[in-house]
Amino acid sequence: MFSFLEYVILICVLMLLLGNNILGVHENIVNSLDGNLDLTVYCKSKDDDLGVHLLHHGENYSWSFQPRRIIGHTLFFCGFTWNGELHWFDIYNNDELRIGCENCNWNIFKSGPCKTEKDGRSTCFRWNK
Repeated sequence: MFSFLEYVILICVLMLLLGNNILGVHENIVNSLDGNLDLTVYCKSKDDDLGVHLLHHGENYSWSFQPRRIIGHTLFFCGFTWNGELHWFDIYNNDELRIGCENCNWNIFKSGPCKTEKDGRSTCFRWNK
């Protein structure tokens, strides 16, 4: 038989586990530039440098990670280069609900990145200045 304190501790642990999404976050970037242009992608966070990746038109690059939700926050930003143009964007920022999602597909266009979530909703953004 559990005591009241043990029930409270169990509930707190379950809430922490559910709030931390045990499966993690998955991000996928797709080169959707017009004109069959190659896209160079460079993504990093404070803790992780994902390196440089060359994507031909239609190719993708993806990664998964565990965000920090209790202490600190997680921010992944990426630089995108094509034809000598450089643009950047915060691909994942758990401090901003409009950007963070658990399973995102990002289509990269000249005008900016467009996020498509697993439920099919799509939102486009402007490049960071």
